[in-house]
Amino acid sequence: MKSQILFIIISTLITCSILAFIEHGIEINYLVKTGSKIALFALNIALYIKLYNDFNIKDIITLKRIDKREWKRILLLGITSASFVLIAFFIAEPFIDLDRIQQDLDNRLGITASGFIIVGLYISFGNSFLEEYFFRGFIFFNLPRKLAYMYSPLLFATYHIPMIMLWFEPVIIMVCFFGLWAIGITFHKVNNRNSTIWSSWIIHIFADMIIIIIGCTIIYT
Repeated sequence: MKSQILFIIISTLITCSILAFIEHGIEINYLVKTGSKIALFALNIALYIKLYNDFNIKDIITLKRIDKREWKRILLLGITSASFVLIAFFIAEPFIDLDRIQQDLDNRLGITASGFIIVGLYISFGNSFLEEYFFRGFIFFNLPRKLAYMYSPLLFATYHIPMIMLWFEPVIIMVCFFGLWAIGITFHKVNNRNSTIWSSWIIHIFADMIIIIIGCTIIYT
């Protein structure tokens, strides 16, 4: 068990460090960065399965453990998360340079107005699944619970910082870091009920959709 724990911690740190370098160390667009993320996440998990063969990739996305009552609970959590994101945006809006974010999306990531909706749909449904599968499904469920609650949310929060570090001032970035850390812990809590990633993924989708809708109001007005 000790070797599995060490592998998960070291390999996921390396994976997220490479992605941080790709984010700012190489001038490539969002599509290539997305492909790199998919490949690195998949490689990390595949190596673990090859070495230890104690992780079933289907267990954490099974529908057998979720009944109608649980689906209602998950959808309610999703709507609640979207509401929190919207409220947080209205509170933080005076401190955010929206033009700065739009310029970074266009110049560094190559996300123009014409492609923003397509990218937004991918972020809401595809990228959210990747992150939930990797951070919650793979890392969290394969570590001892106490360590999982410490490590996975911290890595999840740290992993996001390179993506937003050019958007905000240092104080806002720190607020985002602690917010992402708290979100990570919350996601683990809601997933514990059925030992799948469905709860956190649905919440993640709703939150990302609100962010994309906010982005559309900025870009297309």
